[in-house]
Amino acid sequence: MIAFLILIYASFYFLVFGKGLVKTNARNISIFVGVGVVLVGIIIFMWLTYAPTTKDGRTFQYVVQIVPNVAGPVTEVTADALVPLKKGDILFKIDQTQYQAAVDQIESSIKRTEAQKLLAEIQVERSEGLVKRSAGSQQELDNWVAKRDEAVAGIASLEAQLNDARWKLEQTIVRAPSDGFVINRQIRPGTRVTTLPGMAPMTFVSSEGTQIVCSMSQSASRYVQPEDTVEIVFAGRPGQVFAGKVVAIAKATGEAQLAPSGLIPSFTGQPIQGRRGIRIFLDDETIIKEMGQGAQSFVAIYTQKGKPFHVITKVVVRMQAWLGFLTNPAG
Repeated sequence: MIAFLILIYASFYFLVFGKGLVKTNARNISIFVGVGVVLVGIIIFMWLTYAPTTKDGRTFQYVVQIVPNVAGPVTEVTADALVPLKKGDILFKIDQTQYQAAVDQIESSIKRTEAQKLLAEIQVERSEGLVKRSAGSQQELDNWVAKRDEAVAGIASLEAQLNDARWKLEQTIVRAPSDGFVINRQIRPGTRVTTLPGMAPMTFVSSEGTQIVCSMSQSASRYVQPEDTVEIVFAGRPGQVFAGKVVAIAKATGEAQLAPSGLIPSFTGQPIQGRRGIRIFLDDETIIKEMGQGAQSFVAIYTQKGKPFHVITKVVVRMQAWLGFLTNPAG
């Protein structure tokens, strides 16, 4: 576009000097060139300031590291890589033997303790009758009351353990946390999985919460505000321009972050090149999901200032859209 502006101004040379409107000499040509540099420079400055563009537009999706809540060998892998899944679909199963055994053992302990509680209740009732008739001791009654209460407490404790054991048994079936798909599926039946976060056996890409984020220099984004109009061209959709708006601006950069440590921060004197992230919402939400994670895009933002210069960016956006047909056509 800059070259196009220069060519437009250069065409005036033939009108001014070619038609004899101005005498051709070094002084007049120098003035003509100087005026052109200033004029084109002002137009470019206004254009890039009030309607900035960037090629660094990306589609982001949440990536979930699938870490099971229980450990054990995998018995079955049901999810195929890159195949769309719904929330709750089974990804893989872990051997249930030890977890089912724990449930069975605790259930048996509960039954045994309930039998002890029943016996203690019978003995308490009998001892109370004997004590009333002065035919039994208070000490024996107290012992059976204590055993009954102990059985009640034991059942409550075992039921809590049973709930935990049943939960662990359920966790042997690992399910999709949301709609999405599995990527980098390397586990097979027999693979032993653990509960360590750093050893995730599977990566899941969620299709929920897909968003577009672009980055701009701090200079280009200084007039960008939420609700500003946006136009986007996706590399995978040449010839099409999609409308949207700015949702939020991240006025923070990693270069200015100070991590907690026992050291005094040091500075080199070199200016940082931190770019600001700008979150974008498309009017047509279905396009975002169709493009998928990592979709590259060309983004133009129209601020509330310098609206006469927005037309230049609009032309650039549409040129970029049609040039997409010429970009790597062979794949």
